Amino acid sequence: MPVACRVEDLAQYRPKLVRFAQARLFNPAHAEDAVQETLLAAIESLGTFSGGASLYSWLTGILKHKIVDCVRRSARDQWQELDGDGMPLEPDHPHCHAVGDPEQAMAYRQLWEALVHCMRDLPERTADNYILRELIGMNTAETCHALNVSESNCAVMLHRARARIRETFGRPAIAP
Repeated sequence: MPVACRVEDLAQYRPKLVRFAQARLFNPAHAEDAVQETLLAAIESLGTFSGGASLYSWLTGILKHKIVDCVRRSARDQWQELDGDGMPLEPDHPHCHAVGDPEQAMAYRQLWEALVHCMRDLPERTADNYILRELIGMNTAETCHALNVSESNCAVMLHRARARIRETFGRPAIAP
């Protein structure tokens, strides 16, 4: 199949990829950025697509890595949500996180900021493991493949991340 045709094939998956990213990033601007980065990466590496998986599966795999990168950037940078005009939203802004109840919106924002702060304090691979498993929803095999770790190492990193999060949120660890 010619490359021009494959590039056109990529565009048909854009709406599904945007929905996938928005469900995991909860920020339309970040989701759009992740999808754009995904499509650019796919165009640059069309020659490596072997057809062993469906085109959508291949794109989703790339997108999952871009989502991890986005979450990692969010943990590194102190970001502020923007309105439609690119102006910063205040935490108590009625449109913050598109939640109707301002108290619920504030609670959601505080929870997200605490989680981002906690991710910043974790070792990078441990944070990536948690993000892939808990926020993106990858299974153990996919996470192990993405991080190039064994299942036992993956389990240990996930346990440590969860323990740190429990500690951060003031909930005692459960004895095994």
